Amino acid sequence: MMEIKRNEGIEMQLQTALEQGANVWVIGDIHGFYQSFISLMDELNLGENDRVVLLGDLIDRGPNSYGVVHTARTNEQIFSVKGNHEAMMAKNFSLERLQNPDIDTLVWIKNGGDTTVRSYLDAFNNAAAEPDRQAMKNQIMEDNEWIETLPLHIVLKEWRLVHAGYKPCLPLDEQTEEEYLWIRKEFHQAEEPVDYQRTVVFGHTPTVSLPGHNEHSWGKVWRSEVCLNNARPAAIGLDTCLYHGKDGMPAVLTAFNLQDGRVVQQNRVEP
Repeated sequence: MMEIKRNEGIEMQLQTALEQGANVWVIGDIHGFYQSFISLMDELNLGENDRVVLLGDLIDRGPNSYGVVHTARTNEQIFSVKGNHEAMMAKNFSLERLQNPDIDTLVWIKNGGDTTVRSYLDAFNNAAAEPDRQAMKNQIMEDNEWIETLPLHIVLKEWRLVHAGYKPCLPLDEQTEEEYLWIRKEFHQAEEPVDYQRTVVFGHTPTVSLPGHNEHSWGKVWRSEVCLNNARPAAIGLDTCLYHGKDGMPAVLTAFNLQDGRVVQQNRVEP
């Protein structure tokens, strides 16, 4: 299937919302922590014209990826870009592949796909605790098809919303799925903005490991020291690492408001 880099309809709706004074919230990597996601959404207290953009990695690692995907698909105020975990799910998640996994499927399973599979099994258990295989198979197929419709990035007048980032030495119109979904240090360490007119808001890499952050930075939003012509940061990182298991360190889901720069955070609800 041909990759979908952008969706003009989504971009127009989000830009119109901003120009009309509504809130557009951008949320970092959820990774299957459905209850934490819903708690954060409640905190945002969305108005009718407000919108939410998820930065990908909705799934894997947490206990209810199915619930996150279902909410993202059915709530008309929510949009999402594709993350690398969605790309792995769309390629590898089928009952047939799970029965005869190749190396790519095993890599996905090891990187959190096992919890996603479990969440679908839980969602389709009947009263006898046996999964409705056909219904689950159909849902997996529908969700994978939905993933393949997700844009790789969203470009607004003052913002770029993307899962991982952009390759600094590559023209913006020549970026590939590899950059949008996987890039790390080369983008984080860029000495100049990749777009002098727009701040890049991204997830993918826990902010604690981004330049200038350290062990005291767990759960904090990252802002690049490189600035645009209008003095705004060239990039803002929102993966405040909801999924980690380090004792004593905050596990946080973050929402950033494109309208006014507000940050709302939710500590992980799940154990």
